[in-house]
Amino acid sequence: MTERLEVSQAGNTIDSLQESFDVLRARARALDEEALAPGLDLQGMQAVSREATRLRDAAGALVSRQIELVAGEVKVTAAHILAAVKAADEVIARIAEVRAKLKKVGALVDFLGAVLTGNGKVILQAAVTLKGQLADG
Repeated sequence: MTERLEVSQAGNTIDSLQESFDVLRARARALDEEALAPGLDLQGMQAVSREATRLRDAAGALVSRQIELVAGEVKVTAAHILAAVKAADEVIARIAEVRAKLKKVGALVDFLGAVLTGNGKVILQAAVTLKGQLADG
């Protein structure tokens, strides 16, 4: 069943993104641990560390800014963002191969960038893109 989304009004914001931040911060910490895993070469360690940093930065931006929604666009809520973040985190957690995992983390970071725009249409398109990228092997 598809949820019918409201239209945002002037002054609407995405509030209470702390839960999303907590999930993202935990994933970044897990990536930090993976960067130190035995068997990972220097390039692999650097790639994992870069993505952990990008994820941590994007997560921090979610809670350090007030994200004002563009009036007249889809009204996206913190619950919508959290659902996408949790879905991505669950997929990422199941992936063992480092390059594949980093590709999914990159897709999640791209989605978070869309969230920061406050444009409901852009966020919705990014969520659909993220879902597709998470489903790709």
